[in-house]
Order: sequence, then C-alpha cells, then structure tokens
Amino acid sequence: MMHNRVALVGIFCAVTAACTSVRTIHPTTYLEVNAPPVVWVTYNNKKVVSVGEPEVRRDTLRGTLEGSRVKIPLADIQTVQAKVRDGGKTALLVGTIGVAAVSALYVGFISQAESSSGGGAGVFCPVDKRGRAENFC
Repeated sequence: MMHNRVALVGIFCAVTAACTSVRTIHPTTYLEVNAPPVVWVTYNNKKVVSVGEPEVRRDTLRGTLEGSRVKIPLADIQTVQAKVRDGGKTALLVGTIGVAAVSALYVGFISQAESSSGGGAGVFCPVDKRGRAENFC
C-alpha cells in the first residue's frame, strides 16, 4: 500500500515538473496573483540569486536569501524568473501519455489475438489446393 502512494507521489512530481518552465516574470503583477516558493533575481551587474518567499512592497522585492531576510530595490534588478505553467509542455505530456496508452492497448490486443489463434501462430489464412494463401493474406 505504501509503495503505491510513493509511486503516485513520484508520478505527480514528474507531471508537475514536466508542466512548468522557468520564465522571466514581471514581479509586481505576477507575485500579486501567484505565490511561488522561490524566484531567481538577476541584478543589473549580472549576479543571480534565488530569493525564497518573494513579495513586492512598493518598489522593493522582499524575501529570504540564504536564510536571512533581504530587500532588493526593483531598480537594482535586471530580471526576475520563476517557475510558471507551460501549456506546450502539458500538451506534449498528455499527447505522449495518450500515444503510450493506445500503443499498450494495441500490443495487448495483438498478443491476445495471437495466443487465441493457436499458440502464437499468427493470423490464420486459408490456403487453396496448391498451398497458396487465399484472400491475399
């Protein structure tokens, strides 16, 4: 029972990761609506840091950096990136799962048909008196 839960959690994590990507965001509008656990801030001097529990108050990005509270003026920031939902990746994942499911069903039906037709002999084709297959088998 516990193994099933671990497997489901693993699948959920994989699906969640597959449906997101790191993209540049506008911090004032994105952080108001969404609450990402972490964002990546690129300073004007190209230094990149990860800020946990980010929020914007007035003209300052606030959060935690290496366990300490930090305040970064928006004027000192070149870009802010966060994990966002990615519709393209989601569609690709759903399509891949669909193709895999259909393929598994097809292979299952083929193997079932072979086993029921006489020990895996394949599809039965009638032959004429000379031993040639009839009906274009």
